[in-house]
Amino acid sequence: MIWIIYLFIALWVIIGVLALSVPRTAKGFVMKISHSGPFWFWGIIALVLGYLFWQSTALVSIDLVMQVLAVIAIIKGLTFLFMPKRIINGLLNYWKQIPDIIFRVIGLVLLTFAYYLFQILV
Repeated sequence: MIWIIYLFIALWVIIGVLALSVPRTAKGFVMKISHSGPFWFWGIIALVLGYLFWQSTALVSIDLVMQVLAVIAIIKGLTFLFMPKRIINGLLNYWKQIPDIIFRVIGLVLLTFAYYLFQILV
């Protein structure tokens, strides 16, 4: 299960660096991936990731971090499964229209999360 944690650390680092260096390209890439499949598919993936995060709580020194990430993933999965498509499209369009500076801040937060998660691995 530790591979899932390393995978998300790498993903957060890649997206964080891209968001800091080329925010418009990174935003377009993230939106393209978000719209590449049906929303119910992304909901199932988020639920599976939430389950894998919950099972990975023993691999970190602070269990609460992985439990919070698992709950967030499960809420996201349920949102994508049960919310109407127009509301999800509205949310994605909102994130598509955020300014570049906010996207850079999000990239910095992702890099910070990745570093913190890497530090608490047992």
